[in-house]
Parts: sequence; structure tokens; C-alpha cells
Amino acid sequence: MGTSAKPRVGRPSSKDAGEVDARILRAATDVFLARGYDGATFEAIAAAAGASKATLYARYPGKPDLFAAVIRANVEVALVPAADVPGDLPLRERLTRAGRAVISEAMAPVPLALMRLFIAEAPRQRDLIREADALGRRAGIRRIAEAIAGPDRDDPAAVARAEPAAAQFINLAFVPHQMRALLGDEAADLRKDLEGRIAVAIDALEAAGLVPTRSDGT
Repeated sequence: MGTSAKPRVGRPSSKDAGEVDARILRAATDVFLARGYDGATFEAIAAAAGASKATLYARYPGKPDLFAAVIRANVEVALVPAADVPGDLPLRERLTRAGRAVISEAMAPVPLALMRLFIAEAPRQRDLIREADALGRRAGIRRIAEAIAGPDRDDPAAVARAEPAAAQFINLAFVPHQMRALLGDEAADLRKDLEGRIAVAIDALEAAGLVPTRSDGT
């Protein structure tokens, strides 16, 4: 008669641990968004993640630590580059495509809900929220700067030269659009206004001499 296999014991593999971490952060994001910071509990997050409270506490000593991990994990998603904008397109088209991608991603339901949560928690979590905001802003600026650099986007110096214009684009197009979304404007109205906001921002950059104009052959 054969012997039955013994169950595996010991530490979980790094892959298994990573899957548990990801599951906890997804569940924590959902619970924080649904209940707010004060209403979220380790019990609710553990239940949503299909994990024990002990598993959560082994990773996060308390709710502030888990909240910080949720914020950083969601900001890291924004740091992932979007689909490449072809560098051989005219500058205006590159900026339009990149701007549309950056703004549309930020206006999706989860990022927008997280931004509302960030704002609500800013008085208590000031340093963390400022860190998250700075990281997200830098990611957006870099993606717009790469679009401006176009065929030279793999050249760090070219991207750095484009960053002042990219920062102004974010201020002119992204920030007001985000504010309207945070104030509750209808999604359909926001989508209708998006192309106009981007066009006005590009016009302003051209007028200020921050990017070449169409008359320059770009």
C-alpha cells in the first residue's frame, strides 16, 4: 500500500506571498473606498481578502501602515507607461494622444474615488498624501514630456528639456479637468470637454513658445 503525500509545511513561496499581498491590497482598496478610512477595519479587509487578521498584522502593524501601502500601490499603477505614442506623429497629435491617455486614466472610477479619499485624509496624512500627489504628478509630466520629445523620447536630456512644457500642460489641461470631476460633473460632459481642454492647452504652449507651432512644420 502506497504512502500518502505529506502536506507541505514552512514558509509560502515568494510567488504565493506576492499573490496574498496583491489580494490584500486590492481588498483594502475596495474597503477603504466603500467605508472611508475611519469605517475600514482589519476584520472587514481580512474578510474581503479571504485572509486572517493575523496575516494582515504580519504585514502591516496597523491601519495607517495598510492605508499607506494602498496609496503607494495605486500610485505605482499610474507610473506604468501607457501605450507608446508613435514618435513620428506631428507634435500636436502626440500631445493630444498622450494627454487624452493620462487624463482619461486618472478619471476612471477607482483613481477618482481614491483622489477623493486622499483629499479627505490630507489633514491627518499630510506627508503621505503629498508624497502620493508628487509621485503621480511626476508620472504624468514624464509621460507628456516623452510625447513632446517624440522621436527623441529615449534621450533623457530631450525629455528633461520637455518637462517644463509638460508641467504647464498638466496645469492647463489635467488639473481643471480633474477638479471638475471631483466636484461631480457628469462623465459624459467631461468626455465632451476633454478634447477642447487639450486643444486650448496646446494652443497656450505654442503661444508661449514652449513647444514648436504647426507653422514650424511640426
